[in-house]
Amino acid sequence: MKKTIQTIFVSLLFVSPMQMAAQNTAVDFSQYTGSQVVNSDFEDWSGPEYDNVPFGWHSFESVDGVKLYVSFAKSKDHTSKQTKDLHEGTTGAACLKLVPRSLIIALANGTISTGQMIAGDGSATSPKNHAEMDISKQATSNGSPFYATLTERPAAMSVWVKFTQGSTNKQHPYATVSAAITNGNYYQEPTANNDSSVVIGYAKNNQISSNDGQWQHLRIPFRYNSPNFNTTDDPKAIMVTFSTNADPGQGNKGDVLLIDDMELIYTHTVTIPASGFATFANVVMNNHKVSIPEGLTAYILGTNAQGTPIVKGVYNAGQVLPYGAAVLLKGEPGEYEFSTTLYATAETIEEGGDICLVKVGEGSTPDSNYAYYRLIEKNGALGFSKISDFSGINDSEALLRVKADMASDSYAHVILDSGSKNDVNGDGIVDVSDATQIVNRIQEYDEDTSFLISNADINGDGRINVADVMRLVVFLLENQ
Repeated sequence: MKKTIQTIFVSLLFVSPMQMAAQNTAVDFSQYTGSQVVNSDFEDWSGPEYDNVPFGWHSFESVDGVKLYVSFAKSKDHTSKQTKDLHEGTTGAACLKLVPRSLIIALANGTISTGQMIAGDGSATSPKNHAEMDISKQATSNGSPFYATLTERPAAMSVWVKFTQGSTNKQHPYATVSAAITNGNYYQEPTANNDSSVVIGYAKNNQISSNDGQWQHLRIPFRYNSPNFNTTDDPKAIMVTFSTNADPGQGNKGDVLLIDDMELIYTHTVTIPASGFATFANVVMNNHKVSIPEGLTAYILGTNAQGTPIVKGVYNAGQVLPYGAAVLLKGEPGEYEFSTTLYATAETIEEGGDICLVKVGEGSTPDSNYAYYRLIEKNGALGFSKISDFSGINDSEALLRVKADMASDSYAHVILDSGSKNDVNGDGIVDVSDATQIVNRIQEYDEDTSFLISNADINGDGRINVADVMRLVVFLLENQ
């Protein structure tokens, strides 16, 4: 033990700058234009024709097809209604209620779609009775077209549902929802032929159970790998359809399907390198939130009265980052999946303060009032190193921005507390490796140009230097 400690002290005499290498922290986040279905929270019922149909959606009120069957489908009993039977945690004031409709000749399941309902046959199981979508058509109903635009590929659909049967039907016990992402060409659901060459992605849950009449939160993944799917075109539209029974004409009078807060979820992978740290700027879209995945902690940075960068806020796993938040991520090396969903109202966090993490846009130029530092790793030692331009900055990468008059002559550190004063590397054990960690960081960084990330400020003076090594060595000697 004593010989190892002596070696550490000797190594302090040979401090030299090392070549810097930027971390691989790139995240492929896109700007989502057409990323959500209009009125997917079912709050807007302002359509000019039907106050019982949510804006952007369509039911039997606007049905088309064979005149005889259309007249039956357009009977006075509405299948779509507004209700205030809400699920716990919602921020909305209304949700959608679907019920079946008796057509004399048959029972029509309560159905609503972003496409148009078509009544073309007296048999409930006929594919001539379907919902269809074609963005080339200009027809509208209730103030909106018979399609919903979509230009991205979501990973899943999230929706709250509550299903109850009018009477027990053991052969046909489920409600259903489907969502088809297409290239914009004609599509119908269900379909009689193999027209999936227009489909880019597909999600479906045809086993929505009654769940004892309780609200349930569904997460339905999209498939993009079917052999018949279109893999070359870009998404242009999405058709989402809900029905009170998964089987045509097999529902019961008295069935009720409540639907609320549907969202398309986008997931992206963030890589935490061997250092255990990466920067991240949540600029996915102006009203989206990003959920922190399990295993990661996100830190908002700021400054104290002495001009030292410190942690000003912490987001733990499961919490969400507001739009615009730039953070330092900490976690075990590996890939983490971030999910983004839509805020009910936009929430943003403004850049501010003498020291903070910021997002730098493509083509931006440095503000002369500030100095900018990029998170880098040099031979196992991690820190923020000063940069003079923004070339090569990744789309989702954040930079440490410091007021110029504070950064020019000062040397400060970002202090992250591991919970144990002397456990520098955070492995739960205080030993010689912790002292070695401090030495490595001192060796790798020039004090005039770098901010170190460490919990190695053993003596609490806001600096990481030889004094901290000495304090830790004394602790080890006293506790060996």
